Amino acid sequence: MKGLYYFIFSIAICIPVLQLSAQYLHDEPLCPAKTPKQLKRQSQKKKLVSGLSKTLTYVSYLSYSDRKVDRPVNGPDEYEPYRGKTIRNIDIRVIEPYGATIDKPVTDHYTKFQRFANKVQIKTKDWVVRNDLLFKQGDKIDPILISDTERNLWERNTFKDLKIFVMPVDSEPGMIDIVVMLQDRWSWGVTSTLAYSYVSAGVQFKNFLGLPQSISNYVTFNFRKDDFYSLSGGYLFENIKKTHIDASVHYQYDDLTKGVWVNINRNFFSANSEWAGHLQGAFEHQSAALPNTLGQAIPTNVTFNWQDAWLARSFKLPALGPQFDLMRLIVSGRMNRYQYNSRPYQVSPDGSLIFLNRTYFLGSVGLANWDYYLDHSVYYLDQAEYFGKGFNPSLIFGYDYDEQLNKRFYSGAQIDYGHYLKGLGYFDTRASYGGFMKKNVYEQILFKVSENFYSQPVKLGRRFMMRQFVSGNVNLGFNRPENKELVMNNSNGVRGIFVNYIQGTRSYVLNLETDVYPTFKILGFSGAAFAFADLAFMQQNALTSGTLTQGYGVGLKLRNLSMGIGYFEITFAYYPKLSIPIIKPYAVIGGFENTRAISADNLFVPTVLTTDN
Repeated sequence: MKGLYYFIFSIAICIPVLQLSAQYLHDEPLCPAKTPKQLKRQSQKKKLVSGLSKTLTYVSYLSYSDRKVDRPVNGPDEYEPYRGKTIRNIDIRVIEPYGATIDKPVTDHYTKFQRFANKVQIKTKDWVVRNDLLFKQGDKIDPILISDTERNLWERNTFKDLKIFVMPVDSEPGMIDIVVMLQDRWSWGVTSTLAYSYVSAGVQFKNFLGLPQSISNYVTFNFRKDDFYSLSGGYLFENIKKTHIDASVHYQYDDLTKGVWVNINRNFFSANSEWAGHLQGAFEHQSAALPNTLGQAIPTNVTFNWQDAWLARSFKLPALGPQFDLMRLIVSGRMNRYQYNSRPYQVSPDGSLIFLNRTYFLGSVGLANWDYYLDHSVYYLDQAEYFGKGFNPSLIFGYDYDEQLNKRFYSGAQIDYGHYLKGLGYFDTRASYGGFMKKNVYEQILFKVSENFYSQPVKLGRRFMMRQFVSGNVNLGFNRPENKELVMNNSNGVRGIFVNYIQGTRSYVLNLETDVYPTFKILGFSGAAFAFADLAFMQQNALTSGTLTQGYGVGLKLRNLSMGIGYFEITFAYYPKLSIPIIKPYAVIGGFENTRAISADNLFVPTVLTTDN
């Protein structure tokens, strides 16, 4: 099994090497005449490139799931020239999944497989698409609503490609026609995935029977003895009766985790959506926790149930004037409950695992800005990424019941401000303050300030770009009860450290990263190489000397939709003078998401409505 693991791991390492090799072969300099030796060398290079391309094509069959198209999304600016014009007609066109494209929807060059696949496909119903439109015939064009519609359709993840076309009407200057073009993904699918830590296969049905429903079931074989296999799957129905309410159920069964999760949710899907909420619940048995897929399992043997309810109401603020047209007043509430049916202990002897019954009820009021910046190739590759714009303050208050600390009143405040400086980059500034009141004692206080920055891309020669990333975080805790110390780990300090060994009441973190990426694709791959430095300083209090933890390393990001890789990251990290005895001074980390990406932090999302621990 270890040999298989290293074989898979070597594939992940070799792909970027092949990419760089292909780039070297591609950049053959032109010359007026070549010697026989040079011609022979050129022929050998062409054969090598052809061989690499075929090899990657065959490997792609192991992770096939009718991939999406890398179409750039330009946001509201693309539709700004049509603002205020009246929509005369809306046409929905859904094209076949194979053979045709949105840019060339009519073709007569189908292969036998394409004809067969298109024939058994049940086309997505037009009303399914119309239910997701945020505009209708007779409306005046609002660029952000068209952009929101495009974003929502992409996030459904049920179409291979889509594009909204706005076409002026020559005979009527004040009128426009809209054509929503979508390419179906094949509903019937036998999918497989090959990753650095597992291989998975299963059946998946997208837009099953042409309706907004998805069904999936998977069998996964993990490259580790203590959790060799996993069964998982689920059912999802989207936008029930045009309410934008989605409902799903998901299950997982393996040696370490057995559970069922249910989720009914409605997001703030546009600037005009008035309410959002969710009802979530789970029942789970966990025999061991995995800090990461490469780490050792930590025995737990717990059974618990969990419920989470969130409801939010949005109000427009016309009195503020047109310059604040996308600002909203949000009032929201949330209940979150964890109840353990069985557990070996409340707190592990080393303090790293905590299994405490807890319930909190929180309410909030604040301002949230629906507007956003749209960018590409920032934390991910090629795809559109959305970053908050403007000022987002909120007040949070409520009741918390902790099994150890009993009933307490919580109050807090936070501010988020996002701004893009032309010629420099994007800044996201956040500050929060929160604490608990118990019998006239104010405790578990936490003051947080963070600054996240990514630079505007800088050209390196003609074919490469570079971005800089800087983030700094200061967390100051006061009057912290036992087992409520701050923790420094992978999510908020040094990447690759997944244990909660480094604890204290005050932490100072600085993360630096440089990414270099080409503006072209090689053998279907988009990629980026990066180097980073993470520095985290933890103190028990203002008088202690504290502990400095360092992490330095390099990594690669890859994207290749023809191989079913939306995003993959592999990182090599080194930790000099590491003071954690159970961790080696180096680590290899891999994953399918960027944990450093800036996420939304205003009352349009439920994650704001939580207590600072």
